[in-house]
Amino acid sequence: TSNAMLPTILTAMAAAATLRGASAFKGPASSTASRMISSSCTRMASSAAQSSSSSSKKGKILVLGGTGFVGSNLAQLAIERGYDVVAMSRRGEPPSGSKSAASRKIEWRKGDATKKADIQRVMDEGGFTAVVHAIGMLFETELNRFASGSGSVPRAGSTYDEITRQTAFNAMEAAASSSSASSEPIPFAFVSAAEVRWTFDKSFEGTPLDWLRRYLIAKRAVESELVDVYGAGGLLKPIIVRPSLIWTWDRPGALLPVAAFTFGNQLGLPFVDKPVQVSTLVKAIVRGLESKSEKGVYNYEGMERLAKEL
Repeated sequence: TSNAMLPTILTAMAAAATLRGASAFKGPASSTASRMISSSCTRMASSAAQSSSSSSKKGKILVLGGTGFVGSNLAQLAIERGYDVVAMSRRGEPPSGSKSAASRKIEWRKGDATKKADIQRVMDEGGFTAVVHAIGMLFETELNRFASGSGSVPRAGSTYDEITRQTAFNAMEAAASSSSASSEPIPFAFVSAAEVRWTFDKSFEGTPLDWLRRYLIAKRAVESELVDVYGAGGLLKPIIVRPSLIWTWDRPGALLPVAAFTFGNQLGLPFVDKPVQVSTLVKAIVRGLESKSEKGVYNYEGMERLAKEL
């Protein structure tokens, strides 16, 4: 593919990315890990006792962003797999008629994940065996209503750094403090993006695609912290999925760009990843959480493999 095609590819990627399903800092690594290890010591006895009280033999999963497109589908699958599911979102219980509202087995918690205390309050309930971070937004403005699979509208002044990075950092810190009470690190799943592997988005600064650069900076920061700090330190087990377009058959409006991306990927066009069905995505996450050996970063091929193994 010639360089002349690159602007066209990037424009198509940016436009089609609006169909991606979504719901809704990096500090010094060593100090973060140290705080986790020291603060968690005082919780170990009580957390261990609470963990044994979970009513499900499969385990108990905290889903952050549970009213969103990915989060709601994942919560439903986890319930079907026999897990207890606690879903937290800033809206609390979803509106009647939504997919999430169809399951009375999901326990809903209202909270703002940008506030550490809100996530810690839920984690302190105890018994959690995994955490899934499915909070995100494609646009920082009301345009996100049309891009989000759940119609989520960000608060005025919201940024990618706040909604993606800060919420994930808060969740990792709370999960790690709970994880140290068990013999193995708690699995922590993060919904990232295929485009984080790009190496050229710095050139977007000051252009109409600058939003995409900021979006990817936040995703990369979370990946780095989860793998290099919490994963390497044995505090959490990272399960990072990198979907591009996320689609489902009941949203026919997305099928045309999905077909275009699938064809482009088959042709070997650079920077074009195969779209992923939401069912494949959530199955891959659950399989990653369940497996003792799986951890790390998964592209569409990895997600397809994990989904088949579930």
